[in-house]
Amino acid sequence: MPELPEVDHARVLIQKNLVHKIVLSVDCALDDNKVIRGCDVKDVHKELKGLQVRYVKRKGKYLYMKLDNGLDNHSTTTTTTTKYVLVHFGMTGSFVVKGIKPASYKSFTVDEDTWPPRFCKVRISFTDGTQLAFLDARRFGRFVVSQEDPEATPPISELGPDALLDLPDEKQLREMLLRRKRAKVKAVLLDQGFVSGIGNWVGDEVLYQSALHPEQPCESLTEAQVSALHGAISSVLGVATEVEAESSKFPPRWLFHYRWTGKKRARIEGVGEVKFLTVGGRTTAFVPAVQRKTSVVKEVKVEEIKVEEGERKRKRRVKR
Repeated sequence: MPELPEVDHARVLIQKNLVHKIVLSVDCALDDNKVIRGCDVKDVHKELKGLQVRYVKRKGKYLYMKLDNGLDNHSTTTTTTTKYVLVHFGMTGSFVVKGIKPASYKSFTVDEDTWPPRFCKVRISFTDGTQLAFLDARRFGRFVVSQEDPEATPPISELGPDALLDLPDEKQLREMLLRRKRAKVKAVLLDQGFVSGIGNWVGDEVLYQSALHPEQPCESLTEAQVSALHGAISSVLGVATEVEAESSKFPPRWLFHYRWTGKKRARIEGVGEVKFLTVGGRTTAFVPAVQRKTSVVKEVKVEEIKVEEGERKRKRRVKR
């Protein structure tokens, strides 16, 4: 499933090739209103034709674009038209620009030999000849056309801070994790309301790099462990987005390269065996030699110690 790095690559693709361009036509798979939402499939062309792409943004694993009719002092029209396109890639969604090599995914292949590509659900043609296609083989993705600003409405408004752009500092992250008490740290990282953008492979990678067992209860995490986790999130997402989610350019010692085995055991030379378990309903890869579950010791706050000491002194005075 495409995660934050892959979706950010799509954002960069659109930013470089489509911003400020005007929609000429839109062709949709007329039988696929499961993927295309917000308006009737046959009306998408009418909704977007003539509009100019103003910007593209990403939050978590969602990507969204603003389009309008570009009213200015020289315009002959008096009606402002603004539309937004919100996209979630689901399990196999992707964007492709005609003539540009598509992104490579570990779990599925993007067709680059035909145009429009196989599994194309929406194809947008622009007045300068550029063409954009949204593909989705398994049809769990969403392409939503709306008048509502995505930032002010669900699902974007319900997401936690973006794990790359707005990651809480170490102190804030630890407080957030401690509030989750006995919840397993991997499951919490997958919760898009906690922080947005971390999916299954990123979650496995950051836990591996911070030497945390995926089932470690959040309330047991020490300051040092949270610091390691915070650094791993920043590092993994930073590197993955810097190389535009091209997995062949990921560091060779990353767990990423050893986790796609269909739950069959693998080994990272000099580190240990990769094993699998299920956390938060997702298959989770980890290396037991590195990611040991530490003892669960509830930390006692200074204020609690002072209260207990005061209570003991009071009882001693009563006995006398």
